Amino acid sequence: MKKRRSPTNVIIFGFLAIIFVGTLLLTMPFSSSAGEFTDPVTALFTATSATCVTGLVTVDTGVYWSAFGKGVVLLLIQIGGLGFMSLAMVFSTLLRRRVSPREQLLFTQSMNLDPYSNLASFAHRVTVFALTAEGIGAILLSVRFVSRFGWLKGICYGIFHSVSAFCNAGFDIMGGELGEFSSIAAFADDTYVNFVLMALILAGGMGFLVWDDIRHFITERKKISLYSKTVMMLSGGLVLLGAAVIAVLEWNNAETLGDGSVWSKILRSLFQSVTLRTAGFATIDQGALNESSKLFSMVLMFIGGNSGSTAGGIKVGTLLVVLASTVSIIRGERDTVFFRRRIENDAVRRAFALFAIGIFVVAVSGFVLSDFEGVPLSSAYYEVFSAFGTVGITVGITPNLSLFGRLLIISLMFFGRIGITSVMYAILVRANREKVNLEYPRISMPIG
Repeated sequence: MKKRRSPTNVIIFGFLAIIFVGTLLLTMPFSSSAGEFTDPVTALFTATSATCVTGLVTVDTGVYWSAFGKGVVLLLIQIGGLGFMSLAMVFSTLLRRRVSPREQLLFTQSMNLDPYSNLASFAHRVTVFALTAEGIGAILLSVRFVSRFGWLKGICYGIFHSVSAFCNAGFDIMGGELGEFSSIAAFADDTYVNFVLMALILAGGMGFLVWDDIRHFITERKKISLYSKTVMMLSGGLVLLGAAVIAVLEWNNAETLGDGSVWSKILRSLFQSVTLRTAGFATIDQGALNESSKLFSMVLMFIGGNSGSTAGGIKVGTLLVVLASTVSIIRGERDTVFFRRRIENDAVRRAFALFAIGIFVVAVSGFVLSDFEGVPLSSAYYEVFSAFGTVGITVGITPNLSLFGRLLIISLMFFGRIGITSVMYAILVRANREKVNLEYPRISMPIG
């Protein structure tokens, strides 16, 4: 009897299949503005970055790709942001096809959620919410872009950047108008554009489960869960803390904040803090940041957004569990207690494993990238944290990476998007399947 693939393997191979198709399309002559075949590695890098909603690129999206190529990139961003399992469940519902228990399990794992009642309905709400938010964002951005680029370009730019912002992808097509790899630096002091993009980024990175909680609160007056309350407060706190720290560290740096007015400095600091939550847009030169600012930015990139969202990173929930467990240990408590609630030990172990593996992966990758590419260690680590957290901002070294460097970044983007816990599960599940649970003798292990 043929064995079925595990849910995690299906998710991994599903993402690989989408990247493969995207790569094939992007290599075709009609995908490039020059009408020529594209190097397969460049196409693979772009397809992976789009599907994994990262934003790191080796060629400028607005300059290099044709209208068709940009459309492929946008479609990959949308699929990667929502997750192909979400779209599959929605199409199954529209076709009046029964969603099997296995498909429901696939969905919960692809969204990094616990089992949820009526998952098909939840997937439908996720898609409707995402498309509605992107539609509103596209209209708001088009209002500004049409006046600057004309009707056709303005509307197209509004749609592209709205989807890219909500999906926390960080891709932009401004290069043809404002200079290659400029991101949205030309709008650094545009309060309107900044706040629309920040709203979209935060909406996508908040997590669909949190928004569903808010919907239940508004329509049915149900209490918002402790998890949703906590991650909203922690997310808001991280944004404000990030903006304050960046403002203090960069206030007099003429290459980042120093050349602007007081409001301009505040706006740029706030946007930088928000975009570091895995969005990838940039209004200031990342390579010009002080070393201390780069280090702090790496911390924010590593944390990322919330579970079940379009954002990457280890997620705010993981950080919350790690901090709560650390505090409980310091207090001498046997269990991890948070707001008079006990967090299950399995969740604590998973959080610490995720945190530790994430640190290990970026630590080794940054060292290897610096050594092979001959770039400063801080620049290499900035790129590695950006790829692993699917952030997409860069100090400028990505376009000049060698084949090895590009393949390393591709691996990190893929690894960071599908979740290192999923990769661990896919690798270890078969080895552990036949193991018998044994009770081993206890040992006292001195710590500290």
